[in-house]
Amino acid sequence: MSGLSGAEIKAALKKAATWGTAVAAGAGDGILILPSSFKKDVGAEVDDSMGTYFAKDGLLGAIKVEGDLPAYLRYDSLDVLIAQVMGTAGAPTQQGSTTAYAYTYKPATNVDGKFSTFAKHMKAYIEEHSSLKVIGFTIKGEVGKALQITFKTISINKVVDSTTNTTTTFNNVTFTEVANRVMYSHGVIRMNAASGAALAAGDKIYPSSFEFSFQRKLKGEHTGQYRYTSGSNSQDLIDEPCNDGAPEITLKLEFARHTSTTYLAVLGGDTRQKLDMTFTGATISGAYARQFMLQFPHLQLINDDPADAEGNIKEPLEFRVYGAATAPTGMTGITDPFWVTGINQRSTDPLT
Repeated sequence: MSGLSGAEIKAALKKAATWGTAVAAGAGDGILILPSSFKKDVGAEVDDSMGTYFAKDGLLGAIKVEGDLPAYLRYDSLDVLIAQVMGTAGAPTQQGSTTAYAYTYKPATNVDGKFSTFAKHMKAYIEEHSSLKVIGFTIKGEVGKALQITFKTISINKVVDSTTNTTTTFNNVTFTEVANRVMYSHGVIRMNAASGAALAAGDKIYPSSFEFSFQRKLKGEHTGQYRYTSGSNSQDLIDEPCNDGAPEITLKLEFARHTSTTYLAVLGGDTRQKLDMTFTGATISGAYARQFMLQFPHLQLINDDPADAEGNIKEPLEFRVYGAATAPTGMTGITDPFWVTGINQRSTDPLT
């Protein structure tokens, strides 16, 4: 049989209900991904009994699986992944009588019970993660390119012998979206003082790249409740990861040219900022176009480093992202560190 090419790999993700129990992916569950990396660590319990200089046996230990799941950011099709790490969603709002729906995803204080089954068709077999928990994501954008999002995940296990998702059942998987990537050129970025007026056209800024990271601290424990058994082999698995500390939220902007002391003054005066990013894609119906938006009510600039260089001097900025005591002008109701909002064609709550 011929070998496997990355172009032949297909992926699917479906919301699951019981930790450790896989569900079969089907129509609409297909997702387009970039090369992923899931590392499965299995400790070896070596028999080091006295009396034997060379070990004669070893048993497989507890299983730990972590990995990154990258993809191009699209206006449609990644809602389940994004909503599960955010934690709060709801039924989207239909726009007029069209097939366009507006959504809002907010960061909850915990994401207990929110996980999925993830399956990859590897041509001759299926790699299955019966329970995969998204614990964070990073969105990167750069002039001239499509945005990318990388989901950080923890999985209960990675197996190739599941009877739930098989090469036969994967024939039922379809993709709701194979186009409409979010391009950097689709975006408008605005920023001003958090205490200032609502963001407006005069507040546009023009970074050449950005990186936004939202990483929860979640941890699964080997409690003895969950096990993987195959023949005479039995190994312990983690329980559902839950809060193990506060999340880390950062935003980085880089400007292609350092032209003034504006941001150095913001840093020196510790002037808190608010910022939004709005990306607008193709029309869905009528007056409604695809949209993806990030809103930040409270940013603290912690680093501005226009380092010397022979050529053009760039200006990279780094912000900490905080919640707000009160919503700033123009961001009604937003006291969370950030909101993800937008318009696409998903008509149902991605968390149900």
